[in-house]
Amino acid sequence: MGGSREDAQDVFNEGLVALIRLVDKEEFTLTCQLGTLMYALCNKKWKQQLEKQIAARNYHVRKLDTTPVRDFTEDADYELYRTIFWETFEKLDSVCQEILKEYLKETPPREIAELLGYSYGYVRKRKSLCHSYLMKMIENHPDFIKIKETEQIALVE
Repeated sequence: MGGSREDAQDVFNEGLVALIRLVDKEEFTLTCQLGTLMYALCNKKWKQQLEKQIAARNYHVRKLDTTPVRDFTEDADYELYRTIFWETFEKLDSVCQEILKEYLKETPPREIAELLGYSYGYVRKRKSLCHSYLMKMIENHPDFIKIKETEQIALVE
């Protein structure tokens, strides 16, 4: 898989250490062949090693590029999109706002239901409806329509 013999030995040793740590856990139950488990552990270790190598290469490339180019238009676009979103969000009813705010915080639906005093099914259904309504309102926002028209013109040119 692109490594040397020494890499294979290192990964195998790390896999053995991971296997020993896994077996030492009280809740461990072997549900497959030992060889399959060992292969999976070593495969994961090797992929992690490759990811580290790629990240290191990318870091060095970024480190060499010391002239950051600041594009102020991206900042302006971000602020405009943000303004459109929050202006539209404020127009939603309070229940939609509460549910969507919790989803933005990545709160699980069951916790949202408990927090707001609704059923789990209601929260999921209402979130879907609120999200859909919010997206339609954003798409009909005058500034968003201008952006779409401008981008269409830029794409045609």
